[in-house]
Order: sequence, then C-alpha cells, then structure tokens
Amino acid sequence: MLTSLVITLEAPHTVRLNRYLGRASHALFLRLVQRRDAALAEALHNAPGPRPFTCSALVGGHGREQTLTLEPGETAWLRYTGLTAELSAHLCALANDPPEQVELDGASLRVVQATLDGAEHPWAGKCSYRALVEERLGPEAPAPRRLRLTFASPTAFRSQGVNIPLPLPHLVFGSLLQRWQAFAPVAVSAEVPRYAAERVALSQYRLRSRPWEAHEAGVQIGFTGQVTFARLDSDRYWGRVLSLLAAYAFYAGVGAHTTMGMGQARWAAPEERP
Repeated sequence: MLTSLVITLEAPHTVRLNRYLGRASHALFLRLVQRRDAALAEALHNAPGPRPFTCSALVGGHGREQTLTLEPGETAWLRYTGLTAELSAHLCALANDPPEQVELDGASLRVVQATLDGAEHPWAGKCSYRALVEERLGPEAPAPRRLRLTFASPTAFRSQGVNIPLPLPHLVFGSLLQRWQAFAPVAVSAEVPRYAAERVALSQYRLRSRPWEAHEAGVQIGFTGQVTFARLDSDRYWGRVLSLLAAYAFYAGVGAHTTMGMGQARWAAPEERP
C-alpha cells in the first residue's frame, strides 16, 4: 500500500519558525509513529539505504529570508508518505485519529485536518502497488513518449560525492528505480538508468534553483519546477516502465533527502505544460 497523508495545521497565535523545517518535520513524523509503535520508529530512524517514507517541510505561511511566520488562525500543511504496508497502516490510523495538536520546531500548532483523500487535498492520496502496476504496466496501458514531472520542493542528487541540482534523466529515473526495487512487490528492469541515459532527453523545462537546509551539512542547492522528458524510441515496454516510475514519484519522492523535505514531486497531467 502507498499512502500520502496531509496534515493541516493552524496557528493559535503568531508563530515564527525557521524557514527550513525539513529536519523538524522529520522529527515530528518519528514522534507520531513512536506513539503507536516505538520499535518501528527506532527502525525507521536507523534504517540504512532507502527509507520507506518521505516528509515535506511546512507549506504555507509567509516571511523573508530565514523566517516563516504564521498569523493567528492561519493554516499551513505537512505531508508524509508511506511506501510499505506497515507504515501505511500507521498513516491511515493517523488520518482516522489525529492528535489535537503537534509541536513543530518548538511551536505548538492545532491539527485541523488529517487526510489521505485526494479530493480533500491535491497532495493526499492512497493506492495499492497492484493497482499502480495494472494501470501503468498492464497490456492496455499507454506507453507515452513524453513524461512531465513537477518538482514542488528543492530536488538534487548525490553522485560520486557531488551534489547535482539538475533533473538529468538517468538520475531522476534511477532514483525512482532504487526506491521501487526496495519496496515494491514486483521488480522492473535494473537497466532503467542506462536506458534513461541513452534514450531519454530533456525536452522542455521551467526550473529555478533554490537553497535548502536538509541536514547537518548545511544549505544545499536544489531545483524546483516542471520538466518534460522525451523518449527517443517507441519501445512500449520502456514507455510503460518510465510511466510507472513517474507515477510512483508522488509517493516515493525523487533524489536526496526526501525524508527532510526535499524531492517532493509528482507526474504532471498533460494540461500542466511547462
């Protein structure tokens, strides 16, 4: 099961926060899991390799430079995704019975809504791996030649110890493949990065570079915006595989530090032209 939980928060009074709240959001997520399962929270904190969740920073508010401000009654939201059945069960439980308030970066905020329903919030949702595979890999599934992705929070990749703030096809689809192979019940070809490097090109893009403080190493540079990838052949298998991974981006995130607010991404509908 794949889940995307959106928690809407309200400020009871004027609240001033650090603009970079990825680490604070990550810490809150682990506390919420710990309330139901301390062992799972510990395992998530210490797990090597790809993590089965993502955390957004706080979306909303206003401010300048390093400060984010919420006025009394103003709302903002956080988003958490789960890539396994165990973790998704916790997010479902949170949606059904959220806490009355949470603490984020030392500030107490009221919880006014917690939802997995995409009709209630565009970044909420839930889907089974089986349904996603049938929709994107089934015999009647389309094999698009062009794929559009929207990157809503700063996205970057680590390659050979270097930060790369560019949506290079082999890095984007290689990142998604790594998470898919780690958590999905059905594997796809390990040749995705090679195919993307050789047969996928950047067609159109509208991007901007943005700083992001994701961990102790300090501020890094990522990119946000929309990108259209174009396949250079008409192979239906590869079209379906890339379509599957593009849809998976909504839950899995893309690139580095997706548990610290980076790499929030989604497949863009055809009308969302860059």
